[in-house]
Amino acid sequence: MKMGWFGWTLTSVIAVTVLGSVLFFFNLFDLRPASLLNDSDNQATEAEDLSDDEVANVEEVREEVGQEHQDIGQFVSDAHDFYNETTGYGAISSLDWSEQREEADVILETLDAELPDVTDETLQDDLEHIQELAENVKNEEESEVIRDLHRMFHDLDIALNNYNTYDKIWNATETLTSTN
Repeated sequence: MKMGWFGWTLTSVIAVTVLGSVLFFFNLFDLRPASLLNDSDNQATEAEDLSDDEVANVEEVREEVGQEHQDIGQFVSDAHDFYNETTGYGAISSLDWSEQREEADVILETLDAELPDVTDETLQDDLEHIQELAENVKNEEESEVIRDLHRMFHDLDIALNNYNTYDKIWNATETLTSTN
């Protein structure tokens, strides 16, 4: 069977369109092709499903650390809401960096005021790590830093507040992992 110039042109156009669509899809959702083939590559970055023991640990942290640091808990909840709104459902691949820098300023101002009153060592370490990440947001435009901030606020919202609409913990904080 012999294809003429029209057949080759049509085949080429279809192949380029399919390839372009696949690349666009992977870029839009910030995916790596290897993640589709081998699930073990993503284990370090994927959240873990919670066991009954982990749920009990979360409750313990809430009672001990969350009750003592309710002001920080409200700040964490507000920041977590911000990151849910600005990064959820693939929005992390098209961030508004001026909005992200403004939030980083709010985070830094709040932590400068609140950090001296934090008595729990692991929570203090987590908040200092958040400070470092927020400083990075002001200086660089790396979506990985925003993702890390979101995961830290997610885990701290679980640890400090009654944030019950979760089924996964990212293990991004020492506050939750210190009780395991």
